[in-house]
Amino acid sequence: MTRGTQCVVLMIALTAMAQPAQALSYLNCLTRKVVMISAPSGDTSSTREDEIMFVIDEAAKTLTFSDNRPPTVTRFDKYWISANRDEVFYEFNRQDGSLTYASSTTQDGVTTTIVGAGQCAISPTPRR
Repeated sequence: MTRGTQCVVLMIALTAMAQPAQALSYLNCLTRKVVMISAPSGDTSSTREDEIMFVIDEAAKTLTFSDNRPPTVTRFDKYWISANRDEVFYEFNRQDGSLTYASSTTQDGVTTTIVGAGQCAISPTPRR
């Protein structure tokens, strides 16, 4: 994709996100996920692309992931949505469409840290 095409696609996506709130918005987010494991036997890490899909219900001020399991929403305003589920904390920047998430757990002396970030785009219909 040329720089000009990328710019046009970005402008269309941002314009779509800036439209007046609809009852439901379906978002598809492509992210890069990094998993780091620190154990007595040594440290490892891996990186992969990850797709996260969720639905925003403006009227109910809720967020639901594609598996129909809602997270706990801790902030829902016109700029940010913050939520957590299964010890993963999500931040969605509604102004630029970016999604970040992180988690850290320790069990039996092994610490697993997950961080991820990416861009979201509004989908015209839900994808499962």
